[in-house]
Amino acid sequence: MARKIYHSRGSAFNEWHRQYSGIAAVDIDLVPCCEKCYEPLCLIEHAFDKGQTYKTCSVTIKLAKRSHIPAWLIFYNDPVTKLRVQKLSPTLGQIKSIQPYTFIKYLQKLQRNCPVCEGLKTIARP
Repeated sequence: MARKIYHSRGSAFNEWHRQYSGIAAVDIDLVPCCEKCYEPLCLIEHAFDKGQTYKTCSVTIKLAKRSHIPAWLIFYNDPVTKLRVQKLSPTLGQIKSIQPYTFIKYLQKLQRNCPVCEGLKTIARP
């Protein structure tokens, strides 16, 4: 398990459980879900961008494949003015630089097209 923090200290719970050996656990950083039915739409791992080209995402990839949803790795800067993204599942893609707005548009498209309930298309708006 990763014990090295790249950007900031983890939560109190993460710091607590990391002190014990023999407990394998990972967190998933973001799970966009349908606003209407809460169906998971994709899985996202992210990391502060220090120029690295890799982050271990094995569990995220396995969960995405079992759930038949996409998974992404996102490297970000602070403040978020650029992203480097890599599709992890269903197929592994290359890392590419994009504008943050581009990824927001992708997430909004997922919201509009929930495979379970058609998402935002069916939510009554004022």
